[in-house]
Amino acid sequence: MSKQDLPRFHLHTSQPARPPRGHKLVIRLARGSKASSLAETGQSNAEVFTDRHSNPARVRRQREFWQWSLLWLMIVSVIGSMVIGGILLLTKLPPPANCERISPLSTDSERIYCAQLAAQSGEFEQLLEAIAIVQYWSPNHSLYPQAQELLREWSEMVLQFARDTLNQGNYGDALNMAMQIPVSSPLYPEAQAQIATWKQERIQAQAIVSQFQDALKVQNWQQAAQLMTQLSRLNDPYWSVSRYDSLMKQLAAEKEAWTQLQEARDLAKSNQLSQIKLAIALAAKVDPNSYIKAQAQSDLSNWSRTLLQIAAARCQNQDYQGVIDIAQGIPINTSLYQEAQDWLRLGRAGKLVQQNTILAFIDALTAVRQLDAKSPVQKPAAAQAVQWEAQLQDRLQLSLAQMTASFEQRPLLQMAIEQATLITPDRPQRIRSQTYIAQWRKQIQQIDDRNTLRIAQQLAAGGTIDQLNAAVAQARKIELGQPLRIEAQSAIAKWNRQIETLEDQPILDLARAFAQRRDLIAAISTANQIRPGRMLYAESQAAIAQWVAQIQTAQDRPILEAAAALAAQGRFDAAIATAAQIPPERALYQQAQAAIAFWKSQFPNQ
Repeated sequence: MSKQDLPRFHLHTSQPARPPRGHKLVIRLARGSKASSLAETGQSNAEVFTDRHSNPARVRRQREFWQWSLLWLMIVSVIGSMVIGGILLLTKLPPPANCERISPLSTDSERIYCAQLAAQSGEFEQLLEAIAIVQYWSPNHSLYPQAQELLREWSEMVLQFARDTLNQGNYGDALNMAMQIPVSSPLYPEAQAQIATWKQERIQAQAIVSQFQDALKVQNWQQAAQLMTQLSRLNDPYWSVSRYDSLMKQLAAEKEAWTQLQEARDLAKSNQLSQIKLAIALAAKVDPNSYIKAQAQSDLSNWSRTLLQIAAARCQNQDYQGVIDIAQGIPINTSLYQEAQDWLRLGRAGKLVQQNTILAFIDALTAVRQLDAKSPVQKPAAAQAVQWEAQLQDRLQLSLAQMTASFEQRPLLQMAIEQATLITPDRPQRIRSQTYIAQWRKQIQQIDDRNTLRIAQQLAAGGTIDQLNAAVAQARKIELGQPLRIEAQSAIAKWNRQIETLEDQPILDLARAFAQRRDLIAAISTANQIRPGRMLYAESQAAIAQWVAQIQTAQDRPILEAAAALAAQGRFDAAIATAAQIPPERALYQQAQAAIAFWKSQFPNQ
């Protein structure tokens, strides 16, 4: 170091100068790596600075050392990072394959992964898709062992699907399922053997079922039962269990149908209407799917024909309700059902006609005219229609007469009678017209009687004996059998009572006048002039009884008083004997008997 540099050094201690550019790295490294060593040795910053400037070679070597150290540190860091990244790459799981976008370019590991994923659902179509992915892999394929194991598992599931389908009776579907197992599957021989077994058992079972059906057709129940035993021995659960159960139900249904038909035939043998109806109802319940149904249908037709013949006879007798009851008993599943419906329509039309109204006749004719011209019921219906048309015409004529008579005036009633008389004896409504004529004639007579009775009532309104007698004479013009005969007789009886009252009232008044003057004998004699049956007879007899009682009381009162006087003296026997003189029909008899009873109680031991 030159002398010229010394002042700068010393100045550096108080105010450091900028170091040379070449010493930047050395100073920075010295600050980090050698700070501790400098502190231990106790060297000052000035000495170190002086030492580095005094030995440039040493400084260069230190700089090169640190440069190489940094380079190796960087290399080691890069290699470490690569090693750590590789380890992470190896240990990290690959991302799952997107099975929805699987393509021919996908790897086999992705394919087998997606096949397993599809098979996990357990669905038949998904299993077939899984099998299709691995079925063509060759033994040289790296994943062939795993694929074969999976193919066996999936084929077993497919075969189980086929077995379940066969147990449900879907033979064709079961075969198609089993045939989906590929040749490359370890389970292919077993599947083919199963298919062959199913085909053989199906042929055998079909032959048994065919013979079973033939036995049912001829009602050979014993042979049918034997064939069912053979069917139950088959290994196939579908035939030995499911199909066996259904065929046993069919056998039971056939037996029941045969029993029903036999019971119906036994009922029909009586040829009675009620029994034939029951036979038809029972035979109609025979199972339509049974072989017995054909025989039942034949019997139903025969029995229905018998019923319809009875219905035709009842229609001729105008027993339309009977026709309806019979026609309703024909079941819908017989060949005669339509004919029965025509009889039913005719019967209902006849029931309408029995209402005997214009509207009913019109509805009935409209109903029978709707019958098919080829119907067996057409001929009797046409005959009935002719009669009903004649009745309708007569009914219209009577309706006009009824309308005329409805005003209840004598001239109009006579006109209605003349209109109804136009219906001749050979017409259907002749009886009805005669009934109306009799009714209207009665109304005319009633009008005449009402006029006669009104005149009588006007005569009786005066209230005198002569007027009342005139009213009675007028009312007696209404003779026996005329409409107001009873009313006229009631009025006559009333007026007769008024006449009797007017005739007898003076006699009763005179008798009462005698009684008021204490002349009871004259009063009784006068009142007895009123004869029995007269209006005032009861009243006069009541007055007479009262006056007789007064006379008897006056006569017997002294006897009762004498007896009371004897009793007061204690002479009860004499008192009793005296009171006993009053006979039972006398007015004071009850009073005398009461006194006698009292006196006897005074000496009960005598």
